[in-house]
Amino acid sequence: MRPARRSILHALGAAALLGLGAGCARIPTDSGIDSQVLPGQSHPGAPYVRALPPSDGATAQEVLAGFVQAGVGSEDDFAVARAYLTEAESERWDPSAGITVYSGSQELRVEEVGEGRLSLVLQVLASVDGTGVRSMLPSASSREVEVAVEEVEDQWRLSEVPDGIFLSEAAFETLYAPARLYFLDARSRHLVPDHRFVPLRRGAAAVLEGLVAGPAPFLEGAVGSQVPRSADIADAAIEIGVDGSARVEVPAAIATLGAGPRALALSQLEASLRSLLSLSGVRLMRKGQDVIIDEAGRADRALPGHRPIAAGEAGVVSLADIGAADPPAQLVPALAGMEVASPTIAQDGVLAAARSPEGSTVLIASSDDSVPLREAATGGVFVAPRIDGSGYVWTSVRQNPGAVSALSGTSAERDAKVDAPWLAGREVRALDIAADDTRMLVLSADAGGTRLDLCAVVRDAEGVPASLTDPVVIRPFLDDVTQASWYDEVVAVVLGADPTTGELRAQLLDLAGEVEPLPTPAAGTERIVGSAVADTLWSSTAAGELRRTDGEGWTTVDLAGRDPSFY
Repeated sequence: MRPARRSILHALGAAALLGLGAGCARIPTDSGIDSQVLPGQSHPGAPYVRALPPSDGATAQEVLAGFVQAGVGSEDDFAVARAYLTEAESERWDPSAGITVYSGSQELRVEEVGEGRLSLVLQVLASVDGTGVRSMLPSASSREVEVAVEEVEDQWRLSEVPDGIFLSEAAFETLYAPARLYFLDARSRHLVPDHRFVPLRRGAAAVLEGLVAGPAPFLEGAVGSQVPRSADIADAAIEIGVDGSARVEVPAAIATLGAGPRALALSQLEASLRSLLSLSGVRLMRKGQDVIIDEAGRADRALPGHRPIAAGEAGVVSLADIGAADPPAQLVPALAGMEVASPTIAQDGVLAAARSPEGSTVLIASSDDSVPLREAATGGVFVAPRIDGSGYVWTSVRQNPGAVSALSGTSAERDAKVDAPWLAGREVRALDIAADDTRMLVLSADAGGTRLDLCAVVRDAEGVPASLTDPVVIRPFLDDVTQASWYDEVVAVVLGADPTTGELRAQLLDLAGEVEPLPTPAAGTERIVGSAVADTLWSSTAAGELRRTDGEGWTTVDLAGRDPSFY
């Protein structure tokens, strides 16, 4: 018996094979998923989706359908999925290699491509590698996966399949959840989040394994860790209570570290576990006693500033007390009499920078005159500067040569040209350095459209930047994006066009993939910024109109200004 020449596979349920005839296999794409409590798992209440074993006499297409569907069942090392494979292929197949997430709203196809070979055609939305790093595609993309089939004791079985599993979007969102592994910035002062997706049924254990394994590729070289690469950490005893709280036994590999490294490792451990929304709380324990992190040695999550500023009719003005009888306070004395654009101030409130109105000069000064005013960059059109906690002002010429500038707040001799070869030839529209001094958003465009990248700054132990890592692409759900900046450590504010109508739109974009629409910006809006700490957003137009919102609509501010920011 040979596989049928071609079958169209339509959407069905996510956890059962239904209506399979001899001539047509149907692969589930998307529907409701039945969840139930699975006893004995690391997290009570974690969802469980039942996978079905192959039926007697199933066609080759049905066997392929069942294998794809059985990716929902991870019990006993994907024993049900392995039942669709030959014995040799079952021993070879590695389901932990990654996940292909496919669309549940479009048809899937199976085609014969040769004697004993079938091709599965998927509309892929994302891929998740073996460490839990998800890569989103700009849109659903057709992908062909070829498999081999053979008869084993009169039953069709798959003799060649790719490593990893397949999940519909609905199944993936039910069975996996975002988490953040926290590593250390170059100076070991801040915790740097590394986004991963972990199976809900063993979330805490997966987080510990991820910390031991190390950061995602885009963070390699830019972050450090005090969590030893020791097997006993990944195997640490974890007790999940019925209330969803976790009691974690601190492994000996961490408990026996010196005071400084131990405080940093415990900071990483605690923050990473607390990122799991499935856990209601986290207690670190050692031999029955609570483990308290030394506050002096702790590394903390870095959050954005909360004090709003803008370029006024002259100088850099505070937006903190709009409506007061007095004019807004001038925050940078050396710039008070100048017309500037795109002001930024370091979170400690000292170092400041701005552009000339036409963007051809980047100016560096300070709020206390401790830094003499200097023209730090000239001879191009520069994007809005941003300041990190190491005393560097970041900017780039719009037509990028494959590098960005890190301008020192202390002296021109310490200015750095930071290599970013992946930006060469692109038009840079915006960049923003996160409060952790490590991760950077870079918005750029070319003939193919706009692209939002997340990369990291490689520095030495003194914070001097050397290069940008190769980025991961962030998928904004807007076209022709013109502005992107950090809102908090995991969310960006994005300004662009509605893909359907072309109208101006803004959104909060979680790096885990969630999107929250913002009130429609006013016509002519050029810049939008926000701060989760301040719980507000500001926008400005080319005409010098300032507006703010708490999410319920934009309110015009009675002050001429542009280019708002937070510090």
